[in-house]
Amino acid sequence: MSSKLQLTLYLQFINDTYGKKVADSTKSLTSDTNEISYVNRPIRVNDHDVLLVDTIGLGGSGKNHDRLSFTWKWLSIFHPGNDRNNPLEPIVKGILYFIDIMDVAMNEDNVRNLETFKALVGEEVPESVVFVTTKWATDAERNTRKRNENSFVGWGQKIRRDFPKALIVRLDDTTGRLDEDDLNDLSSAERRKKEGQYHDNAIKVLQQLLTKTATRPILVQEEMKNGPLLLKALKTTTLGRTTLQHLIEDLERAAGVNSKARGIALYAHAIAQLIRKWVGL
Repeated sequence: MSSKLQLTLYLQFINDTYGKKVADSTKSLTSDTNEISYVNRPIRVNDHDVLLVDTIGLGGSGKNHDRLSFTWKWLSIFHPGNDRNNPLEPIVKGILYFIDIMDVAMNEDNVRNLETFKALVGEEVPESVVFVTTKWATDAERNTRKRNENSFVGWGQKIRRDFPKALIVRLDDTTGRLDEDDLNDLSSAERRKKEGQYHDNAIKVLQQLLTKTATRPILVQEEMKNGPLLLKALKTTTLGRTTLQHLIEDLERAAGVNSKARGIALYAHAIAQLIRKWVGL
């Protein structure tokens, strides 16, 4: 007996899963997705037909974060007035959250990303979430591998505290991963072997995800089902309120940093207070 499942993940991972290029992607596991895209043909994993979906992501630290745009897009996806076919209906059965293991878990960008993600999916769904760490060095690269392990400890502590029901796994940690240029330098046989390893690694991650799939919609989907206006949804949904709280913090910080430029400081402070009053924070 099979069931049809939908997962959110990076395009490169999708290609690895199929063992061939079925979607355009970047060379590394770095998301540049601006809208939802998905593969129409399911892949069979553990007697399930799995549909792979790449969604709008947050990016790691050091990125040019626009969480307000991220939030607006997700609210738009689930707004009843959205007449496009929604690939995430009726229920997202599993979510893969990709993490660059070279990134620092506890910096502000990643802390905010996790807060935003929690506001998106809610308290109940994380049991069907797998945090996938990527870009592992091989054992031969000892110094880098040691930094990877230290980073993994930091990420693990943070995730287990905020998402106790979620899994955290390693992708390509025993095989490493070559970039596209290095793959092109290999012989045909060597390249097929590497790509086969990446395929096996991806399938193992999906197998772990399928051990516990979601039985309810993600939080933003539930909060949008009654059809609040998009602007109103910014203050009535958990995702919207979390994003605006981050925006207020940034504006108030800007007011402090620009204290010498009185006009800028007053402007940033006034906007922050207006948002705070509107949302009721």
